[in-house]
Amino acid sequence: MKGKEIIIVFRSTHDAIKAKNLLGKEGIPFEVIPTPKEISAECGISLKIEEPLKSQALQILKSWKVRYRDDLL
Repeated sequence: MKGKEIIIVFRSTHDAIKAKNLLGKEGIPFEVIPTPKEISAECGISLKIEEPLKSQALQILKSWKVRYRDDLL
C-alpha cells in the first residue's frame, strides 16, 4: 500500500470477516491488521485501506449492513 491509509475498525469479528469477504469480491485492496489497542478493544481485527478507496469501501459495507466504527474514520 502507498499513500495515505485509513483503518476500518469493526464492532465484531463477524463483521470484520464479512467485510474482508465483501471487499475482496469487489476487488478493493486491503490489509488485515490487528486493531491497535489504543483505538478500540471491541474487535481484534481491522482492515487497512488506501484513503482514496474509503467512500467506495464504506458504501459496500453499508449496503450489506456491516457494523463498523464510523466515529473513528
